Amino acid sequence: MNHTQAPSASPLGGTEQEAAAGRPAAGAVTGWVVAFLAEILDISPDEIDPATPLDELGVDSATTLVLCAGLAARFGIPVRPRDVLDHFTADALGRHLAAALPAGV
Repeated sequence: MNHTQAPSASPLGGTEQEAAAGRPAAGAVTGWVVAFLAEILDISPDEIDPATPLDELGVDSATTLVLCAGLAARFGIPVRPRDVLDHFTADALGRHLAAALPAGV
């Protein structure tokens, strides 16, 4: 790749370099969380502000466990309830999970 070119996007929403490193882009994780919660909560994804605390969206302990399982299945990474509770918006969770993943995961 020419160093003056901008990196192209991967299917997960990040750059080719992120995809090659096995890291989902924060935006991809955030978008998935929003879509997943919209389906669970039976609302439109447009009704979810990614900066809104998850409890204000109706996320409870059971939903947190389902969210952890869904993220693990979708992105192939372990997600603990503590990860969700410590990063309690879709934006914060997306950034955390994208940053916390070691290369090749």
